[in-house]
Amino acid sequence: MATLTSPVRTQNIVDRFADYVTATADSGISWGTNAYPFGEFDGNNFGGTTSGRPIGISGDNIGSGVITASNIYNTLVNETAAYTSIRNLRAILFVDGGGGNTGSRPTPGVIYDQTAVAYMNGSYLQSIGTPANNGVASGNVVSSVNLESFFDTLRSSYNSARGSTVTIQVNVCHASCHSSCHNSRSRR
Repeated sequence: MATLTSPVRTQNIVDRFADYVTATADSGISWGTNAYPFGEFDGNNFGGTTSGRPIGISGDNIGSGVITASNIYNTLVNETAAYTSIRNLRAILFVDGGGGNTGSRPTPGVIYDQTAVAYMNGSYLQSIGTPANNGVASGNVVSSVNLESFFDTLRSSYNSARGSTVTIQVNVCHASCHSSCHNSRSRR
C-alpha cells in the first residue's frame, strides 16, 4: 500500500490511486477470458482475465515538472472510467428446443441464470460522469487530504458503475447442442 509523500510526486499519486480504484476493480472478478459462466458463452464479450486490469497510467500521464490539479483530476477520472467494463454480468443459458436434451439439461427453458462480476470488453465501458473534485481543482493547493478524499470519490464512482448489471442471454437449440449434435452432423 502506497502512502502519499511530501512533496507529492506524480508516480506516488498514481500508486496511491491504484490502492483505491485498481485494487477495488480487480477484486472479486468471477468471469473473464479464462473463466466463462458456461461453455456456450461467447468469450469475445470479455476483455481480460479474472486477475483484472493492470493500471494503464504512470506518473508521466499526470505530467512532469509542475503538477496541476486539472491534470491530476482529468487523468484519474479517465483512468477510473477505463475500469468500468469490470462490472456485474447476468449470464443466462436458455435451451429453446426439446429434441436431444440429455444429461444434466433434459428440459428446455432457463438452464443457468447467475450474476457475478466479469471483466467485459471495451464495448461495456460506462460513464462515471463528473465526480466531485474534493479540492483537487485549479487554483487550489492540493493536499494529501484532498487527494485521499478524491480517491475515495473515484472509488465510489467506480463502485456505482460496477453495480450496474448487463444481461447476456445465450440461446441454444438443445442442451447437447455444441458438444454432440453439431459435431456429429459434420461426420455424417
